[in-house]
Amino acid sequence: MASITPPAIEGLCALAEESCLCRDFPAAIRCLEAALCSPDSFPLSPLLESQIRLRLASLLLAHTHNLHDAKSHLERSLLLLSPLPSAPLPLKLLTHSMLSNTYHLVGAIRQQKHILFKAIQLVNHSSGLVLPRDEALMWMCNFQSQMASALAVEADYPGSLEAIESAKVAAEGTGSPELKVFFAASELHIHLLHWDDSQVVGSAVQRCAGLWEEIPSYQKQRCTGLFLYAELLRTFYLLRTCDYKTASQRVEMLDLAMKKEMQRLEKVKEINSELLSIQRSLSQPDQHQMERFALEEKQGRLCERLKAETGLDIDFLDLDYEDKLYLAPQPMDGEWLPRNAVFAIVDLMVVMVGRPKGIFKECGKRIQSGLQLIYGELVKLGIVDGVTGMYL
Repeated sequence: MASITPPAIEGLCALAEESCLCRDFPAAIRCLEAALCSPDSFPLSPLLESQIRLRLASLLLAHTHNLHDAKSHLERSLLLLSPLPSAPLPLKLLTHSMLSNTYHLVGAIRQQKHILFKAIQLVNHSSGLVLPRDEALMWMCNFQSQMASALAVEADYPGSLEAIESAKVAAEGTGSPELKVFFAASELHIHLLHWDDSQVVGSAVQRCAGLWEEIPSYQKQRCTGLFLYAELLRTFYLLRTCDYKTASQRVEMLDLAMKKEMQRLEKVKEINSELLSIQRSLSQPDQHQMERFALEEKQGRLCERLKAETGLDIDFLDLDYEDKLYLAPQPMDGEWLPRNAVFAIVDLMVVMVGRPKGIFKECGKRIQSGLQLIYGELVKLGIVDGVTGMYL
């Protein structure tokens, strides 16, 4: 068997990225796993190994259910990066963030809080020195948001609100209106989970609504996920306080926003399909130069259209974008809602406010729509008729 040399490792990594562009994720994972199997005669540098493991973990998290392997790669990556003074700080912070999210997914909340505490310390010690101030503030928002989620899982609601308060201070420093709304909505979410003072909850609702109005209208069009999140929380509050008339009006707004988002998503799917087809054509080695030039021009136009629809450059567009409603800008890419789950909840709310009005035909349609969305998600998880728990 031929030895894997450094050029071969470089080639395997390049092949993995090429496979990702063609959405052949199993092949990409195999390439990266092979790159890690470097023989003793050609050992990987700690930095290169950590980068490969980080990329491999991101693919495992996004496209498989193999959480434990992803966790192992991230733990090894962080172990390699931590003692390296030359390692880029953003790479260390990204590894902390991904490992924290993975601990959250496997239910290891104690380990998650520990890694977040270390990450927050790292940001505090690096702000304004190694890390530019704005970048440090964004990372602080990211880690405090994850800390708030971890504490909420443990029902430590005061601690969660304290973490959100720290995140709000960082968000103020960034000047980002979307981040201000996101943390106001997160605060409202915690108050709804732990309703101990109706006046405090009502104030949180008003604060969230007021901050949303401060977002310029041209930016609101690109904040559909944030709008749906904030409006869902507001509607839950109205239903809890039995203000059914206002709740009905908010549900109509939610329904309209959902329908617009579904139309926009269809456009995004069409563009992605064309881009994938072009990428496959460009990967052919025998492509004529004029044909390649025409394809690259078309690819550029499609990327511009995609940016206009999503507000994101193609390099920052998650391949799972069609399944997610994003709530905050990067590096807070862990903050998103499952798109179909939100749509199913909106369908359910339309039924709730529609039944007392007697519009049973529309209610029946929305029940079927919600069920189809739920069944579709179950199929993705392999939960179908005839499958028992032992096979999942």
